[in-house]
Amino acid sequence: MKSTIRLLVLTHNYPRYRGDYSGVFISLLTRRLVDHGIEPIVLAPHDQDIPEEEVFDGVKIYRFRYDKDPKNENIAYRGNMQQLVLSSAGGLFKFMHFLRHWRLAALKIIEKEKIQVVAGHWLVPTGIVMKRIVRTTSLPMVLSSHGSDIRLMKKHGQLTYWYFKRFCHGLKKWTVVSNFLKDEIIRLDADLTGILEVLPLPHNEAIFHRDEHISRESNLVVAVTRFTWQKRVDYLIKAFAAVIKENPQARLEICGGGPLQSRIKQLIENLGLQQQVRIVPPVSQEKLREVYNRAAIVVLNSYQEGFGLALSEAMMCGAAVIGTASGGILDIIKHNERGLLIPLDDSASLADAILKLLNNNSLRQTMAENGYRFACKNYASDPLAERYAQMVREAIQ
Repeated sequence: MKSTIRLLVLTHNYPRYRGDYSGVFISLLTRRLVDHGIEPIVLAPHDQDIPEEEVFDGVKIYRFRYDKDPKNENIAYRGNMQQLVLSSAGGLFKFMHFLRHWRLAALKIIEKEKIQVVAGHWLVPTGIVMKRIVRTTSLPMVLSSHGSDIRLMKKHGQLTYWYFKRFCHGLKKWTVVSNFLKDEIIRLDADLTGILEVLPLPHNEAIFHRDEHISRESNLVVAVTRFTWQKRVDYLIKAFAAVIKENPQARLEICGGGPLQSRIKQLIENLGLQQQVRIVPPVSQEKLREVYNRAAIVVLNSYQEGFGLALSEAMMCGAAVIGTASGGILDIIKHNERGLLIPLDDSASLADAILKLLNNNSLRQTMAENGYRFACKNYASDPLAERYAQMVREAIQ
């Protein structure tokens, strides 16, 4: 029988309470590792009104403090880390303080828990902490990237990569969630090819599945997204204005929030779509299953998505999907087989794709069934956790 390996998981996003969205897919992967001979111990930032140490779903979690006042511990979990850090010299100083406390806490846990492997999620900010830990320990390192960190590195180009280059070459394995992200890293440094491996995000089959108790609404189009520049929600709204002209019964439900929400609301009003388009705030994963199961079609027309989680989750719930031929979406959708791919920033093509599936029940159901089978085979949590556990074991060989 293989001995248990003690793994320190470093992440700035991890669920703080039952139903929290933050890093929920990391939590799923982490707790599945227990079944494959890995004992994960998580170190994540503290936040207001949560314990500094707890066992959550069978996983021990430490939350490091970086300010005496919990109200000031607001760098993580809010999706605004980059803006907070770059907005002022004070923000940068606070970020450096945050990283220092994270590193010191990690070193203490490495010694206390007799850690054998360190695994981090996101090159920024976690890779910065791992890079500094390497100076004082020879433990093997595994890194996982999910999209936003690679976009940041790409934005700042060779300067950012120069800072990380030595650290990246010392990794035992670097997992990414799509072939798109793998290719982006190889463009920066082809010598990293040997340590890169595509490992999609695990999905919780207990939550995302076809629910026979929920009736699918044949005219309902759903987008689970954020109101940001990357997500291109404005193109979806303009496309839906064209859809309504051909199919007045169609309805669009957008589940999400974000900085551009007021602008999107104004666009809906300007196009006179208040009766056909509804914006609802983000919901729990259990409620999200209901949303996907009600939808005839789920759309994600974003730019260079790292993966495209809304599409794969929708597939597992039996909805037909439409996505842009961009980024990690190309790993999920095979055009005309398990969904439709459209050109980026092309509202006319998006409208045509929506109408094609709304107006042809047989085609929509065939694509939905193909997508369902593909998602269940490729995104099931246990096989992905088993492969990750294998990489952790290989790291200490």
